[in-house]
Formats: sequence, C-alpha cells, structure tokens
Amino acid sequence: MKWSLNELQKYRNQPLVFSETVDLKKPLMNREKELMDVSPIDLEGTLIVHEKEILLHMVVSLNVTLPSARSLKPVLFPMSIRIDEIYIPPSVTPGSKIDNEEETVILLDKDMIDLTDAIIDAVLLNLPLQVFTQEEIEGQEMPSGNDWLVVSEDEYISDLETQKSETEDPRFAGLKDLFKDESDNQK
Repeated sequence: MKWSLNELQKYRNQPLVFSETVDLKKPLMNREKELMDVSPIDLEGTLIVHEKEILLHMVVSLNVTLPSARSLKPVLFPMSIRIDEIYIPPSVTPGSKIDNEEETVILLDKDMIDLTDAIIDAVLLNLPLQVFTQEEIEGQEMPSGNDWLVVSEDEYISDLETQKSETEDPRFAGLKDLFKDESDNQK
C-alpha cells in the first residue's frame, strides 16, 4: 500500500478509492509476541488529495488469535478499525495550528505514502488486553492448581470483608461506639 506523491496528483479532482487485502502477519507477530495468528487484512478506504495535504479514511478488518487470559487457549478475535490521518508532503510547511484532534497528522519526510506502518500501529493499539474463550465467558469455573486458585474480583472483595470481620479483636468491640456520641453532639 504505497503511492508516490507524484502518482497521487492524478487524483486531485476525484478521490482515490481502494479496496485491497494485504498480509502483514509477519511484521505484526514480530512486534507483538502474544499474537498467535493474524488473518489477511482487508482494507477499504479513500485518499483525498488537496494542494497542501492528503486525507486518508480507511477501515481495517482482520481476525487475530490471542491466548485466553485464563487458560492460554487460542481465542479468535475479530477486529474492525477506522483510521483517519492527514499527510503533509515534505514540500509544504505545515500551519502552526492544527485543530482536528480526531485525525493523526503525519509530516512526510519523503515523497511517498506507505500505509503499512499506519495499519500495523492501529492493529497493535487496538488489541484487547485480555480475551476469553466462549466456555470461559459462559461458565463460572475458574482455573486452579496445587495451592493456588483464581477467584473473581467480587469473590475476592467478599473474602476480604469476611476476614476483616473475623479478625476484629473482641477486646476493642466496646471502643468502636465510643466516638459515635461525640460526633452526634457536634451536629
């Protein structure tokens, strides 16, 4: 997905619409060791060429396989990512003020637009922190082993509260109501 800026000048009067499939499995897996597999990536988008900038709107669709956060079993995760970027050619001095916060502005250092880095960065930035298999989502059973057990956050908080109430020293039970009278009198 590379175009020279001279080649893009043909599209000044109409947008360049593209629909392609690219294979970026190797560079993605080299940058993110957690990835178990990456499908071919479907790209649909447009490049709009203006005098001082080139606008990119693209949708990236792919499937990645990641290990489950509980069992490390492979989980297929579909992704669809929208990329909006503005490219400023090296011959143009960018304005001092860029108002658009939703799009990324890229200052080109050569007369070429290569979307490979934008695609790889977008995929890596949008990877989920954890995935689970369908059975793990539907079931309540957590993994366990010798002298260890995975518990949910709710169970953990409940256990902490139970331990706290059990570990209160009975000799201090009468003292917990001591300061209640003072706070009531101040009101």
